[in-house]
Amino acid sequence: MKVIKYILMIMCLVIFFILAVYSILLEAKISYKIFRKYYGLSNNQKTGCIVGELYRYAIKCNNIIPEDSSILFLSNFSSNQYSFDLFLNYYLYPRKLFWLNNIDPYPEVPPKIEDLDHTFLSKRNIDWVILRYPREYGVNKVVKLSNGKPIQSFRLD
Repeated sequence: MKVIKYILMIMCLVIFFILAVYSILLEAKISYKIFRKYYGLSNNQKTGCIVGELYRYAIKCNNIIPEDSSILFLSNFSSNQYSFDLFLNYYLYPRKLFWLNNIDPYPEVPPKIEDLDHTFLSKRNIDWVILRYPREYGVNKVVKLSNGKPIQSFRLD
């Protein structure tokens, strides 16, 4: 009876070992595929492949907007599967990113820059505005402000 117990225990250990080796080999195969896919790319290129359009958009904004700026982000993208604006906030750091207000941070219609509250802009030292309304309106640009008025505009297409 003891011999049968030992044989069963050894068989269980062998099966467990085979399953563990199989799992490790499967993960190694997946890791090797990922390694081959991204081999030779820079860190920026790898991030662009993994994160996608959001990262490329943030890089365009980084190239235009200086690091010591405060930015107002206006978009109707609240229904994404991920929070575009929070990812953008991460990739635009150390720039400060603001939303229009807490009640309606995602206005459906792109507001005119001239109609924005000047005291809101001056209180927060906002000198740049990102307008992202690509769906219905085709507006996708960055605007430089001076005293609450637009002085320069960059399209991000």
